[in-house]
Amino acid sequence: MAKYSCNDGPHAVAEEGKEDKRKVKVEWLKSTMSQQKKVDVTVMKLNWILAFFLLIYPYAAMGGRALRRQREAEERLTPYIGRVDPEKLCVLLRCHSPVGSWCQVVQEKGILTPKCVCPHSCPRQRAPVCSVLGKTYGNECLLHKEACRKRRRIGVAHSGPCLVLKSECTEEELGQFPYRLLDWFLLLRRMRESYTPAALPQTCLSHAERTQLAKESFTLLDKNKDGKLSRRDLKKLYYKKMPSERCATPFFLSCDRDKNKKVTVKEWTGCLVDRSETWFYHFM
Repeated sequence: MAKYSCNDGPHAVAEEGKEDKRKVKVEWLKSTMSQQKKVDVTVMKLNWILAFFLLIYPYAAMGGRALRRQREAEERLTPYIGRVDPEKLCVLLRCHSPVGSWCQVVQEKGILTPKCVCPHSCPRQRAPVCSVLGKTYGNECLLHKEACRKRRRIGVAHSGPCLVLKSECTEEELGQFPYRLLDWFLLLRRMRESYTPAALPQTCLSHAERTQLAKESFTLLDKNKDGKLSRRDLKKLYYKKMPSERCATPFFLSCDRDKNKKVTVKEWTGCLVDRSETWFYHFM
Protein backbone atom coordinates (compact mmCIF):
# COMPACT_ATOMS: atom_id res chain seq x y z
CA MET A 1 0.00 0.00 0.00
CA ALA A 2 1.33 3.47 -0.90
CA LYS A 3 2.15 5.88 1.94
CA TYR A 4 0.38 9.20 2.37
CA SER A 5 0.98 12.18 4.70
CA CYS A 6 -1.32 13.72 7.31
CA ASN A 7 -1.69 16.73 5.04
CA ASP A 8 -3.48 14.60 2.41
CA GLY A 9 -7.23 15.03 2.42
CA PRO A 10 -9.94 12.33 2.61
CA HIS A 11 -10.16 12.30 -1.20
CA ALA A 12 -6.56 11.08 -1.49
CA VAL A 13 -7.23 8.31 1.05
CA ALA A 14 -10.30 7.12 -0.91
CA GLU A 15 -8.34 7.02 -4.17
CA GLU A 16 -5.60 5.04 -2.51
CA GLY A 17 -8.17 2.50 -1.27
CA LYS A 18 -9.60 2.06 -4.76
CA GLU A 19 -6.11 1.47 -6.17
CA ASP A 20 -5.48 -1.25 -3.60
CA LYS A 21 -8.76 -2.96 -4.50
CA ARG A 22 -7.89 -2.88 -8.22
CA LYS A 23 -4.52 -4.48 -7.51
CA VAL A 24 -6.11 -7.22 -5.41
CA LYS A 25 -8.68 -7.88 -8.15
CA VAL A 26 -5.98 -8.08 -10.87
CA GLU A 27 -3.91 -10.50 -8.77
CA TRP A 28 -6.99 -12.65 -8.16
CA LEU A 29 -7.79 -12.73 -11.88
CA LYS A 30 -4.19 -13.70 -12.72
CA SER A 31 -4.26 -16.47 -10.12
CA THR A 32 -7.63 -17.76 -11.40
CA MET A 33 -6.46 -17.74 -15.03
CA SER A 34 -3.26 -19.57 -14.10
CA GLN A 35 -5.24 -22.27 -12.28
CA GLN A 36 -7.66 -22.55 -15.23
CA LYS A 37 -4.74 -23.05 -17.63
CA LYS A 38 -3.38 -25.84 -15.43
CA VAL A 39 -6.81 -27.49 -15.39
CA ASP A 40 -7.10 -27.15 -19.18
CA VAL A 41 -3.66 -28.71 -19.70
CA THR A 42 -4.56 -31.58 -17.36
CA VAL A 43 -7.85 -32.18 -19.16
CA MET A 44 -6.07 -32.09 -22.53
CA LYS A 45 -3.52 -34.67 -21.34
CA LEU A 46 -6.31 -36.92 -20.08
CA ASN A 47 -8.10 -36.61 -23.42
CA TRP A 48 -4.91 -37.58 -25.28
CA ILE A 49 -4.38 -40.57 -22.99
CA LEU A 50 -8.00 -41.67 -23.47
CA ALA A 51 -7.77 -41.27 -27.27
CA PHE A 52 -4.50 -43.24 -27.35
CA PHE A 53 -6.03 -46.01 -25.24
CA LEU A 54 -9.10 -46.23 -27.49
CA LEU A 55 -6.82 -46.35 -30.52
CA ILE A 56 -4.60 -49.19 -29.32
CA TYR A 57 -7.22 -51.16 -27.39
CA PRO A 58 -8.61 -53.09 -30.41
CA TYR A 59 -5.10 -54.07 -31.45
CA ALA A 60 -4.13 -55.00 -27.90
CA ALA A 61 -7.26 -57.12 -27.52
CA MET A 62 -6.64 -58.72 -30.91
CA GLY A 63 -3.03 -59.41 -29.92
CA GLY A 64 -4.22 -60.98 -26.65
CA ARG A 65 -6.57 -63.33 -28.49
CA ALA A 66 -3.82 -64.29 -30.92
CA LEU A 67 -1.42 -65.08 -28.08
CA ARG A 68 -4.03 -67.21 -26.33
CA ARG A 69 -4.83 -69.13 -29.51
CA GLN A 70 -1.12 -69.61 -30.18
CA ARG A 71 -0.55 -70.96 -26.68
CA GLU A 72 -3.47 -73.36 -27.05
CA ALA A 73 -2.18 -74.59 -30.43
CA GLU A 74 1.29 -75.25 -28.99
CA GLU A 75 -0.12 -77.00 -25.91
CA ARG A 76 -2.02 -79.45 -28.13
CA LEU A 77 1.27 -80.55 -29.69
CA THR A 78 3.25 -80.69 -26.42
CA PRO A 79 2.57 -84.43 -25.74
CA TYR A 80 4.08 -85.34 -29.12
CA ILE A 81 7.28 -83.29 -28.92
CA GLY A 82 10.29 -85.61 -28.83
CA ARG A 83 8.19 -88.54 -30.02
CA VAL A 84 7.06 -87.35 -33.47
CA ASP A 85 9.13 -85.82 -36.28
CA PRO A 86 9.11 -82.03 -35.53
CA GLU A 87 8.79 -81.26 -39.24
CA LYS A 88 5.49 -83.13 -39.29
CA LEU A 89 4.35 -81.30 -36.17
CA CYS A 90 5.16 -78.02 -37.92
CA VAL A 91 2.68 -78.91 -40.63
CA LEU A 92 0.00 -79.28 -37.94
CA LEU A 93 0.89 -76.08 -36.06
CA ARG A 94 -1.11 -73.07 -37.22
CA CYS A 95 0.60 -69.78 -36.43
CA HIS A 96 -1.48 -67.04 -34.79
CA SER A 97 1.29 -65.07 -33.10
CA PRO A 98 3.53 -63.30 -33.99
CA VAL A 99 1.29 -62.07 -36.80
CA GLY A 100 2.68 -63.20 -40.15
CA SER A 101 4.99 -65.85 -38.65
CA TRP A 102 5.55 -69.39 -39.89
CA CYS A 103 6.45 -72.64 -38.20
CA GLN A 104 10.12 -73.58 -38.00
CA VAL A 105 11.93 -76.29 -36.06
CA VAL A 106 14.08 -74.72 -33.32
CA GLN A 107 16.10 -76.20 -30.48
CA GLU A 108 14.77 -75.57 -26.98
CA LYS A 109 16.55 -77.15 -24.01
CA GLY A 110 18.24 -79.62 -26.34
CA ILE A 111 14.94 -80.74 -27.94
CA LEU A 112 13.86 -79.98 -31.50
CA THR A 113 10.54 -78.13 -31.17
CA PRO A 114 8.10 -76.63 -33.72
CA LYS A 115 7.84 -72.88 -33.12
CA CYS A 116 6.13 -69.96 -34.85
CA VAL A 117 8.78 -67.34 -35.62
CA CYS A 118 9.29 -64.31 -37.83
CA PRO A 119 12.24 -64.77 -40.23
CA HIS A 120 14.98 -62.13 -39.98
CA SER A 121 16.92 -63.39 -42.99
CA CYS A 122 16.00 -65.70 -45.87
CA PRO A 123 17.98 -67.98 -48.18
CA ARG A 124 18.59 -66.94 -51.78
CA GLN A 125 17.19 -70.21 -53.01
CA ARG A 126 14.50 -69.69 -55.65
CA ALA A 127 11.29 -71.50 -54.81
CA PRO A 128 8.59 -69.02 -55.87
CA VAL A 129 5.17 -69.00 -54.20
CA CYS A 130 2.02 -67.04 -54.95
CA SER A 131 0.28 -65.31 -52.03
CA VAL A 132 -3.49 -65.20 -51.57
CA LEU A 133 -3.23 -61.50 -52.48
CA GLY A 134 -1.76 -62.25 -55.89
CA LYS A 135 1.88 -61.33 -55.29
CA THR A 136 4.78 -63.63 -56.23
CA TYR A 137 7.61 -64.08 -53.69
CA GLY A 138 11.03 -65.65 -54.30
CA ASN A 139 10.33 -68.20 -51.58
CA GLU A 140 7.97 -68.73 -48.68
CA CYS A 141 10.44 -67.27 -46.20
CA LEU A 142 10.34 -63.91 -48.00
CA LEU A 143 6.54 -63.97 -47.90
CA HIS A 144 6.50 -64.40 -44.11
CA LYS A 145 9.27 -61.86 -43.64
CA GLU A 146 7.13 -59.21 -45.34
CA ALA A 147 3.99 -60.41 -43.52
CA CYS A 148 5.74 -59.97 -40.15
CA ARG A 149 7.04 -56.54 -41.13
CA LYS A 150 3.55 -55.40 -42.10
CA ARG A 151 1.91 -57.29 -39.19
CA ARG A 152 -0.52 -58.97 -41.58
CA ARG A 153 -1.46 -62.58 -42.19
CA ILE A 154 -0.56 -63.41 -45.78
CA GLY A 155 -1.27 -66.99 -46.78
CA VAL A 156 0.22 -69.02 -49.62
CA ALA A 157 -2.21 -69.61 -52.48
CA HIS A 158 -0.05 -72.10 -54.35
CA SER A 159 3.53 -72.99 -55.20
CA GLY A 160 5.09 -71.31 -58.22
CA PRO A 161 4.59 -67.77 -59.50
CA CYS A 162 1.12 -66.28 -59.68
CA LEU A 163 -0.58 -67.10 -62.95
CA VAL A 164 -0.87 -64.31 -65.49
CA LEU A 165 -3.82 -65.03 -67.72
CA LYS A 166 -3.21 -63.91 -71.27
CA SER A 167 -6.73 -64.23 -72.61
CA GLU A 168 -9.55 -62.03 -71.35
CA CYS A 169 -12.96 -63.11 -70.12
CA THR A 170 -15.54 -62.90 -72.90
CA GLU A 171 -19.05 -61.55 -72.37
CA GLU A 172 -20.52 -65.03 -72.80
CA GLU A 173 -18.13 -66.53 -70.24
CA LEU A 174 -18.85 -63.72 -67.76
CA GLY A 175 -22.57 -64.40 -68.11
CA GLN A 176 -22.06 -68.08 -67.35
CA PHE A 177 -19.60 -67.56 -64.48
CA PRO A 178 -22.18 -67.00 -61.66
CA TYR A 179 -23.80 -70.35 -62.49
CA ARG A 180 -20.44 -72.15 -62.44
CA LEU A 181 -19.42 -70.44 -59.19
CA LEU A 182 -22.70 -71.39 -57.51
CA ASP A 183 -22.17 -74.96 -58.75
CA TRP A 184 -18.74 -74.95 -57.14
CA PHE A 185 -20.13 -73.70 -53.80
CA LEU A 186 -22.73 -76.47 -53.98
CA LEU A 187 -19.96 -79.06 -54.40
CA LEU A 188 -18.05 -77.63 -51.40
CA ARG A 189 -21.21 -77.84 -49.27
CA ARG A 190 -21.69 -81.49 -50.20
CA MET A 191 -18.07 -82.25 -49.34
CA ARG A 192 -18.56 -80.67 -45.90
CA GLU A 193 -21.72 -82.70 -45.38
CA SER A 194 -20.28 -86.07 -46.48
CA TYR A 195 -20.95 -85.87 -50.19
CA THR A 196 -23.41 -88.38 -51.62
CA PRO A 197 -23.50 -89.06 -55.38
CA ALA A 198 -27.31 -89.02 -55.33
CA ALA A 199 -27.47 -85.38 -54.15
CA LEU A 200 -29.57 -83.06 -56.33
CA PRO A 201 -27.72 -80.94 -58.92
CA GLN A 202 -28.08 -77.16 -59.07
CA THR A 203 -30.63 -77.44 -61.89
CA CYS A 204 -33.08 -78.95 -59.39
CA LEU A 205 -32.65 -76.26 -56.72
CA SER A 206 -35.38 -73.70 -56.10
CA HIS A 207 -34.74 -69.95 -55.96
CA ALA A 208 -34.90 -70.07 -52.14
CA GLU A 209 -32.37 -72.94 -52.02
CA ARG A 210 -29.98 -71.09 -54.32
CA THR A 211 -30.31 -67.96 -52.18
CA GLN A 212 -29.54 -69.96 -49.03
CA LEU A 213 -26.46 -71.45 -50.73
CA ALA A 214 -25.27 -67.97 -51.71
CA LYS A 215 -25.70 -66.72 -48.14
CA GLU A 216 -23.75 -69.71 -46.80
CA SER A 217 -20.87 -68.96 -49.16
CA PHE A 218 -20.97 -65.28 -48.09
CA THR A 219 -20.68 -66.27 -44.43
CA LEU A 220 -17.68 -68.49 -45.17
CA LEU A 221 -15.89 -65.72 -47.08
CA ASP A 222 -16.67 -62.97 -44.55
CA LYS A 223 -13.76 -63.77 -42.23
CA ASN A 224 -14.08 -60.73 -39.94
CA LYS A 225 -17.89 -61.07 -39.76
CA ASP A 226 -18.61 -57.43 -40.56
CA GLY A 227 -21.37 -58.29 -43.02
CA LYS A 228 -19.33 -57.15 -46.04
CA LEU A 229 -16.84 -58.72 -48.42
CA SER A 230 -13.83 -56.54 -49.13
CA ARG A 231 -11.71 -56.79 -52.24
CA ARG A 232 -9.11 -58.44 -50.02
CA ASP A 233 -11.59 -61.21 -49.14
CA LEU A 234 -12.43 -61.74 -52.80
CA LYS A 235 -8.75 -61.66 -53.78
CA LYS A 236 -8.06 -64.48 -51.33
CA LEU A 237 -10.87 -66.54 -52.83
CA TYR A 238 -9.57 -65.91 -56.33
CA TYR A 239 -5.86 -66.60 -55.84
CA LYS A 240 -6.31 -69.50 -53.44
CA LYS A 241 -9.23 -71.33 -55.03
CA MET A 242 -9.49 -70.28 -58.67
CA PRO A 243 -6.20 -68.76 -59.96
CA SER A 244 -6.83 -69.98 -63.52
CA GLU A 245 -10.36 -68.52 -63.70
CA ARG A 246 -10.10 -65.43 -65.90
CA CYS A 247 -13.70 -64.29 -65.26
CA ALA A 248 -13.39 -64.17 -61.45
CA THR A 249 -11.98 -60.63 -61.14
CA PRO A 250 -14.43 -58.88 -63.51
CA PHE A 251 -17.29 -60.77 -61.86
CA PHE A 252 -16.32 -59.72 -58.33
CA LEU A 253 -15.91 -56.11 -59.45
CA SER A 254 -19.34 -56.16 -61.08
CA CYS A 255 -20.93 -57.29 -57.79
CA ASP A 256 -19.94 -54.00 -56.13
CA ARG A 257 -22.87 -52.06 -57.55
CA ASP A 258 -22.42 -48.88 -55.49
CA LYS A 259 -18.62 -48.89 -56.09
CA ASN A 260 -17.72 -48.55 -52.41
CA LYS A 261 -15.16 -51.40 -52.59
CA LYS A 262 -17.41 -53.57 -50.40
CA VAL A 263 -19.91 -56.26 -51.37
CA THR A 264 -22.93 -56.69 -49.10
CA VAL A 265 -24.89 -59.92 -48.75
CA LYS A 266 -27.68 -58.38 -50.88
CA GLU A 267 -25.23 -57.54 -53.67
CA TRP A 268 -23.64 -60.99 -53.37
CA THR A 269 -26.91 -62.93 -53.62
CA GLY A 270 -28.02 -60.72 -56.49
CA CYS A 271 -24.79 -61.44 -58.35
CA LEU A 272 -24.86 -65.18 -57.75
CA VAL A 273 -28.52 -66.14 -57.73
CA ASP A 274 -30.25 -63.68 -60.06
CA ARG A 275 -27.52 -63.72 -62.70
CA SER A 276 -27.03 -67.50 -62.56
CA GLU A 277 -30.78 -68.04 -63.01
CA THR A 278 -30.88 -65.50 -65.85
CA TRP A 279 -28.14 -67.39 -67.66
CA PHE A 280 -29.71 -70.79 -66.93
CA TYR A 281 -33.21 -69.92 -68.18
CA HIS A 282 -31.81 -68.16 -71.24
CA PHE A 283 -29.36 -70.81 -72.42
CA MET A 284 -30.53 -74.13 -70.97
